[in-house]
Amino acid sequence: MTRTHLLSVVTSTAAIVLGLALLAGFLRGPQTFFDIVLGGAVVLLPTLWVAVSVTSGRSVVSPALIGLARYTLAGIGFAALFALRPSSEPLPVLVGSMASLVLPSALLMWRQR
Repeated sequence: MTRTHLLSVVTSTAAIVLGLALLAGFLRGPQTFFDIVLGGAVVLLPTLWVAVSVTSGRSVVSPALIGLARYTLAGIGFAALFALRPSSEPLPVLVGSMASLVLPSALLMWRQR
């Protein structure tokens, strides 16, 4: 049950970030669309990994270490993003990543009410 809720929240967050990126891309251009999507992916992929790892039942690593790994992976993702795409604008990347960081918690709280 918990795994289903977490995966549903991550999927909903991805859909919202994609919608935000489509709107921003329509208003500002395709570069902004890709920057928001990539910024969101950098945060959502480690979040998805944590959701699957914590709820797998086979996890032998403490949740605190998994949380630390999540932010480490996100940091590596940002470094890779800006190394591979130096033309990325920081503000749209930040918008996508902040939405992906805040929305899962907000959606989970909303669904539990």
